[in-house]
Amino acid sequence: MRVPPRAVRRLVIDPVFVPVALAGTALGAAVAVLGLIGAPLDRRLRLSRIAALAATYLAAEAVVIIVGFGLWLVRPLLRVRWERAHLALLRGMLGLVVAAARRLMRFRLTVHEPPPGAPGCAGRPVLVASRHAGAGDSFVLVDLVLNRYQRIPRVVLLASLQLDPAIDILLGRLGACFLQTDGADATAVARVNELAARLTDRDALVIFPEGANFTARRRRRVITGLRRRGQRARAQIAEDLTHVLPPRPAGVLAALDAGTVAGTVVVAHTGLDRLVTPGLVWQALPLREPMEVRWWWIPAGELPAVGTERTDWLTMQWAVVDAWIDARRPAGPQPSQA
Repeated sequence: MRVPPRAVRRLVIDPVFVPVALAGTALGAAVAVLGLIGAPLDRRLRLSRIAALAATYLAAEAVVIIVGFGLWLVRPLLRVRWERAHLALLRGMLGLVVAAARRLMRFRLTVHEPPPGAPGCAGRPVLVASRHAGAGDSFVLVDLVLNRYQRIPRVVLLASLQLDPAIDILLGRLGACFLQTDGADATAVARVNELAARLTDRDALVIFPEGANFTARRRRRVITGLRRRGQRARAQIAEDLTHVLPPRPAGVLAALDAGTVAGTVVVAHTGLDRLVTPGLVWQALPLREPMEVRWWWIPAGELPAVGTERTDWLTMQWAVVDAWIDARRPAGPQPSQA
């Protein structure tokens, strides 16, 4: 999807989006109440839960647009506090959405960290390479980076997400790198490298090497595309990885080539990854399983030399992620994925 220029987004889309979001908030609240009235027909109150969460998110969107415009007006007065103000706004939005998910969807989070004696990364920028799967996983990851680990998230993400005003304003003003899909952006590698080169000691560059949200259908399509292009080795790797897409190395390698990061955090997670269609989300509510997050720390000094060795290293890390996910899956038949 083609994204309109920034001027159009700021001057046309955002002002129109505010009343639409407020109307959606009111509608969501009304539907949530109607869902409560219809509780005998749906004892799990799924309609109320979804409507209330949607209303919360739309209200947060409207607040971000209005406050973001106010911050832009007073930018000359803020100076060094410009970034701090947007971090506070991002913390507030993420905190509200995650708290609403906990209360309405019974969302729970369990984080498995390396043992306390593991090498740290204090005082240096880091690269966070995460699996991407399920509804809302990227929100949870950015919330962890910002609020649990006290890092400033510099995110690499799809350009189409600029159509979401809150993401566009907040992450864009915090230095996000918005990229086109399917190799359409010839400057992508250079832009990721430039972003990594500007990292400060408090930053975390967050990237999703798979390039898209995992689904079983997308995995099959990727394998077919690789075979059609004659990339049989990568197609075989993709077939061996059952819970993740094969990682695209260009972005990760570009970030590492900048030579600024102390190391890489590889993130695996499960629990939300099967919620890939509205129907599956509806069936799962309220959530019974927590989202489990596991991460590994690889110091920069342990990385292989620049070249194909790093590509192989990233593929190996994704094989570890795939194996960890497989070990966390409960026995028995799994729900089909789109």
